[in-house]
Amino acid sequence: MKITILEDEKVKKMIDNSQFDLIIDLRTRENYLNGHLPGAINIPINEITDKVDFLNQYKNKDIILYCAVGSQSRSVCKVLALNGFNKLYSLSRGIKDYKYELE
Repeated sequence: MKITILEDEKVKKMIDNSQFDLIIDLRTRENYLNGHLPGAINIPINEITDKVDFLNQYKNKDIILYCAVGSQSRSVCKVLALNGFNKLYSLSRGIKDYKYELE
């Protein structure tokens, strides 16, 4: 099981180069609407299990997950990895340390 933890500079560069197939914001809808990574969709952490059918189409694609401080995204990555996902990334220290422009 390999989960890659990325610093915000690397995430920004990869987003700019369209290297992620899916960007998931695990925070609440309210926090998402207050600012999120470019191109991110919002799937609050408590809804992840309800979205497995949707997520399965990305099993072999590059997915980055992030939360407020980085711990929840790592946990969700571990669960997805155990379910056959193999190109998972997590934003180190979450969005609180992301110093680039948000949508």
